Amino acid sequence: MAKINVQQLQHQQVTLNMKALRHGLTRWGNYWAHQEYGQGFASRSQCDKLGEVIVYGSSAVVEITPPREVRQFDQMIERLAPQCIRAIRAHYICKGRWALMGFDSKKSYVYWLRRAEIELFSKELKITNNN
Repeated sequence: MAKINVQQLQHQQVTLNMKALRHGLTRWGNYWAHQEYGQGFASRSQCDKLGEVIVYGSSAVVEITPPREVRQFDQMIERLAPQCIRAIRAHYICKGRWALMGFDSKKSYVYWLRRAEIELFSKELKITNNN
């Protein structure tokens, strides 16, 4: 019978959970990146949109309702420190362009990113342990 190293098992479980968290954050980032970049070229001409304003008095406002998983990540992320939020956005939405998000150095960006992921991971563990 093989011995099971408890510490190794716990480390593997933590690694799998961190991978799941990062996968969820990647999906969250891809969703918001797609929303921010838009849908590509306009499906209607600008003249057609201007005509709608003249006829109806205002342009139609489209309200975005993100999927449940995205809303859950939004709620967890908004509780983080502002630097952590910037790092999460820089990594998962801006695809690692940390200079655009106002970080002085890559070292600073990586520090805040890891801190944010650890905080999210610990919050996620608290949520799953309470259920």
